[in-house]
Amino acid sequence: MIGGSQRDLTAWAPAGKPRRRPGRIVFWVLVAISAALVAAGIGIAAVTFRQYTDPTAAMEPTITPGEHVLVTLGADARRGDIIVFHPPNAPGDLSLKRLIGLPGDKVACCDAQGRVTVDGKALGETYIDGPPSKIKFSVTLGPGQIWVMGDNRNISLDSRGWGPARASTIVGHVFAMGNGVSEATFRTPQTYVADGLAPPDHRVPPFAWAVALATAGVLALILLGIVGIVRSAIRRSRARKQPPGHTGYGPYRPYGAPGDAGNAGPPA
Repeated sequence: MIGGSQRDLTAWAPAGKPRRRPGRIVFWVLVAISAALVAAGIGIAAVTFRQYTDPTAAMEPTITPGEHVLVTLGADARRGDIIVFHPPNAPGDLSLKRLIGLPGDKVACCDAQGRVTVDGKALGETYIDGPPSKIKFSVTLGPGQIWVMGDNRNISLDSRGWGPARASTIVGHVFAMGNGVSEATFRTPQTYVADGLAPPDHRVPPFAWAVALATAGVLALILLGIVGIVRSAIRRSRARKQPPGHTGYGPYRPYGAPGDAGNAGPPA
């Protein structure tokens, strides 16, 4: 017969399974949320943004040949925007021009001061270098038609040569230009706002939100990584301070410790 009471045997059993720590659950929930922010930022950028390079000098001095431009995808373009579209003379290609007129507009050149007019309103085109146009024209745009011109009017092949383009061919509008290190942001030229041809440009491109979300997620992951390393170091430090034989399931109590009724020693 084994000596000792039944209490002696049950005293050796673990006090129970360790409970899942709330702090650890919160930590991994935050990690998941941060990773989701990064994924959301990348996803938004993928569906709303493209980068193009203009190989021509047709948009000088605004955009120089080989310059990278950042484009918000979609046909929501205003007068004065620089747009990426498929030109009617080469539907398979992409071209960068400035959007001058929208469907229904009367676009003409030139008035008594040699300026381009839209619905009789003269444009103060400070973004061009040279005269607004050496070619005379007067066109009333039909449904779905747009009028585009390059900023380098002396060499640009645009609506003055091949007529109106189709609004349905717009890929997007340029919101910034640069090489990733230094960038210039484009806004609607003031002349279009002053003439009532476009509202003040307070647009925030979806790409900016995408960058903000991804950056917040990455910073949160870095912070959580630091917190995780510190917590792990603290747990290891505490584990080294535990007495030998401690299981981690409850406070350590040597066999036969005072207070164990009938536990006078190990079983025979």
